[in-house]
This record gives sequence, structure tokens and C-alpha cells, in this order.
Amino acid sequence: MNTTHPDEGSQEAWSTSALRPDRQFEAWREVIVDAHLNWDIPKIKCESFPAYMRQHRLGGLRLTDCTAPTRVSGTRGRAQIARDDETYLTVVMIAEGSETLRIGDDEVHLTEGMFTLWDSTRPMAFATGEHLRQMSLLIPEAELLRRMPRVRDLVGRPMGGLHGAGGLFMDHFRSLIRRFDEMPAASRESVLHATLDLLGVCLGGQPELPPPRLRQLMHQQVRNHIEKHLSDPALGIATLASHFRMSERNVHKLFAGTGTTVSAHIRERRLAMCRRDLASRSLRARHISEIAHHWGFTDLSHFSKAFRAAYGMSPSEWRAQARVDAAPEAPPHAP
Repeated sequence: MNTTHPDEGSQEAWSTSALRPDRQFEAWREVIVDAHLNWDIPKIKCESFPAYMRQHRLGGLRLTDCTAPTRVSGTRGRAQIARDDETYLTVVMIAEGSETLRIGDDEVHLTEGMFTLWDSTRPMAFATGEHLRQMSLLIPEAELLRRMPRVRDLVGRPMGGLHGAGGLFMDHFRSLIRRFDEMPAASRESVLHATLDLLGVCLGGQPELPPPRLRQLMHQQVRNHIEKHLSDPALGIATLASHFRMSERNVHKLFAGTGTTVSAHIRERRLAMCRRDLASRSLRARHISEIAHHWGFTDLSHFSKAFRAAYGMSPSEWRAQARVDAAPEAPPHAP
């Protein structure tokens, strides 16, 4: 195995090149878990797994640059979190390829030039695309909270690293990973403090809403959340704003230009689910009010008016029509 185990401040360089092909994935998994805290990474079927990792550790920080040639997934649940000795906030940057993270109920898809934060105390999962190169910075929680007390508000939020402060930070981090060993040992800690200060500026300068490309991703995440919680009567602007840690005004802005509003979108999706269930043969015994209530309508009169406005007939008329349409044709009379 081509690896060196670092002392404080030195580089760890590792690759699978010197290993038998059938041992490469297993060895990569062990090294990745050691570098990125505890993860459950299922074994995959592959003939070989050409990959490398570089890492620097200093003052509790870990700077990591690693690759994965094919699709891999992993999870961090309560069992893995309980084995951690310290709480970290981690910046994940995609240098090549793509990766999807699921943090709680939220999913964020990262492509080349994007980054986000994850919190080591929260259950999460990842799934990589093909030919991933990922850079990460594991930071003891206190180090980042001191610079930005509300940094957890950005956990799981997709951010751009191609332009502006995000681009400056990613360029700096690429260079730091590559040149860390060239710096005198006495200056490395100061450089890392400057790196965290630059990260604080980058994160603190994030606009209330992401730029257009990332706004589309956020809009899709909100729509996905709505779809999962249609049956919750409390679902609305206020709960969405609270869940995604943004102002109600910015939730409204996510739907600007889509031809609908947040409230109208929720109502339309609920009505569509009611319309489907009213036509279902398996739900014929269920009262109309039960179906309406299940999909978040607390006022039956309001539901009936909204249904007629959307479909041109009452819920009972629609159910009756659906039964007629579903009835088998009578056989022709014999001559």
C-alpha cells in the first residue's frame, strides 16, 4: 500500500496503485473513513478501484483531496455519529464529477464548482457520480462558530465556487492542498487561520437567495419538501421558511416567474391528490371529507369550492363520473 501516516502538520499521501485490483476498494473505504469520520460505506462490485487521497492535519483541521472512479454511497447514522470524538463542520467541494448529499429530509445535488457544509452531528447520506474528485475541509465546530455564529444556517445549502468569494475560496483551497508541504512548518498554522477567515468571508457573504442556477436547485428542494408533506395541514409559507431557514419573502421569490405562487402550488397539488383518490376504486368507501382532510383541507366547504374552480365540477360529481367511466360496457344483446 502506497501510504504514509502523518505526524501533526505533515502530508498523508495514498493511492491504490500498488494494491491488487480486488483489494483496492476495501482499502480505499478504510482510508476514506479514517479521513472523514465514521461512515457506513457498502461494498460495491468492481474489478478494480483506481483512486488516491492526499490529506494534511493540523490543529484539529483536516484538509483532504480524494477521488472515487465509480459510483459509491454511504451513510452516517446514530451509531457512526456516537463514535466521533469531536464535533466538526465540514466544507465539501466538488472539483470534478458530482455528488448528492441527503441531510435529514433535505437533498442537495452538487456538481463541479459547487460546495456545501455538513454537520457531523446530523444523520446524512451521500451518493457519488462517476469520476468524482472531492476536496473537503473538516473544521472543529468552535473554530467556525467563532467566526460565524449562525454558520449552521448554511448546512446543506448548495453554494457556487466558480465566481466571487466562493470562487476565491475554492481557488485558494486548491492551491493550499497542493502547496501545503512547501510552506515552513512555523507558518502553516497562520495560513490555516487565514483560510478559515477567508471561508468566513465567503460564507458570510452568501446572498439571502442563491444565484439563478442554485436558486433552481433550491426551488426544486422546496417542491420536493412540499410533495412529501402535502397531508400536513400546517404546510405553508411559514413552515417552509422555518424549515429552509429563509424569510417568507424569499420563499415567495423562489416561485417568481413560475406562473404560480407557493400557496397556489400547494393547493393545486393537494387538489390533484384528492382528484386521484376520488376516482380510485379501492377508496370508494372512503367519505369525500376523509379524503379532503387527509390531503390537508380542514374546511370541506372551501375544498368543494376550490375543487369546482379547478375541475369544473364538484367532488361528488367527479367521483360519480369516474365510476361511470370505469364501469365495464354491457355485453351486446343477442339477435
